[in-house]
Amino acid sequence: MRPGFGPVPTCYRGLWRRTLLQAGDLRDTASTVYWLQTERWHADIRIPAGRPSFEGATSLAQCSPAQRRFLARQQGFYGLTEVDTSVQPDICRWHRLADFQPPTVSPDAGMLRLDGELLVETGLHDDYLEHWERLPGSDQTTEVLAECAASGALLLRAGNWAMRVVPRRISLPDDLAAGMPLEAAMTAGSLDEIALLDFEISLVRITDIAWTIQHSTLPWLERTVMLPALQQTNQ
Repeated sequence: MRPGFGPVPTCYRGLWRRTLLQAGDLRDTASTVYWLQTERWHADIRIPAGRPSFEGATSLAQCSPAQRRFLARQQGFYGLTEVDTSVQPDICRWHRLADFQPPTVSPDAGMLRLDGELLVETGLHDDYLEHWERLPGSDQTTEVLAECAASGALLLRAGNWAMRVVPRRISLPDDLAAGMPLEAAMTAGSLDEIALLDFEISLVRITDIAWTIQHSTLPWLERTVMLPALQQTNQ
């Protein structure tokens, strides 16, 4: 049974682009990171900077070992969002129901503060700072367009943007250590690399003409047109 959290305040709904991550000595302004927030659901995609070319690859099976190692460094997830407005600053908890990476050591929670059009997030359990900017018009309408219980797939919309998540079909090993990167898990045993990487998170631009994938954990899907419905992609 899903937790009965109250609705997320409207000031946090929409599609947000991360412009800064500061954590210890790490300062990242180059990774491609987007967070789409609806009234209850969230979805998130994080593609590290320096992605190699995937020209000629149309499936995971066609990727080289180096390309697969890069794909294993990606992050992303979806789930339900809980915002506690009884304290200042607001505390947001992202309850992940499907995650590209193995489980984290600490819960995903942060303190949120709006500074004009800038959303400032600081870690509640971990020491980090993130800056987020909302894409214009993405807060006009946020909704769940489709949900498939059988596959766990989810399609969320925020204004002229949507995010589609189709989780991997296999479960991660139960004995996988919390916080272990997926890349390390791939080399730790006889796990099927293709099955582990078969996890689609796609950010979609919506126009009157087409729904076009702008960013995806499966790079060959980018710049392709999709239908506004959940479909299992052929990896």
